[in-house]
Amino acid sequence: MANKRTRNRKKFNYNVNRRKKWKKMTKQPTILCEQIKKNWDPKKTVKNNMKDMGLSYDPNESVPMPKTKDVMKPKHLKESEQMDVDNQQMRKKKKTDPTKLHVVEELEDISKLPTNPKNTIRLSVPVVQRCVYMLDKYGEDYKAMARDKKNYYQETPKQIRQTINLFKKIPSQYDEYLKSKESNKEESMET
Repeated sequence: MANKRTRNRKKFNYNVNRRKKWKKMTKQPTILCEQIKKNWDPKKTVKNNMKDMGLSYDPNESVPMPKTKDVMKPKHLKESEQMDVDNQQMRKKKKTDPTKLHVVEELEDISKLPTNPKNTIRLSVPVVQRCVYMLDKYGEDYKAMARDKKNYYQETPKQIRQTINLFKKIPSQYDEYLKSKESNKEESMET
């Protein structure tokens, strides 16, 4: 009698759409990086494309860890024998030079550009609304904010202080709050 695993393997799965599955397997990857996207050759495999651009497909392959066998190599071998062993290893690893080196250079140039981490951080709209509400109602009194009925997540005063300080560090969101506060003051003075 056949093993249960082999019996299950031989069953045909009618629920799988073979055309969809094939298209999904043969589909090219979505590339977000412009430099790689420009130089991508759809006729080549992912590994060959990466190799042509001088990029690593498998980091374990490109920066190998030394094997204990190589580390513990007998040191009593003569230099000529050692060179023969090294030559054999070099023959096994035939490396072709990348043809599209400009991709790597462009990526390095982009990585060297300074980035401002303050611009990348943003708070969600509900968190900003909660911070604005708390600041308008209590000012800098964090203990009162913790006791407020709209403190749904039961944050402690320190947690509230951290979120409000983060809100203040984001210039795009905090400046907008300050402008709206100033405009409200001007309207109240006019009336």
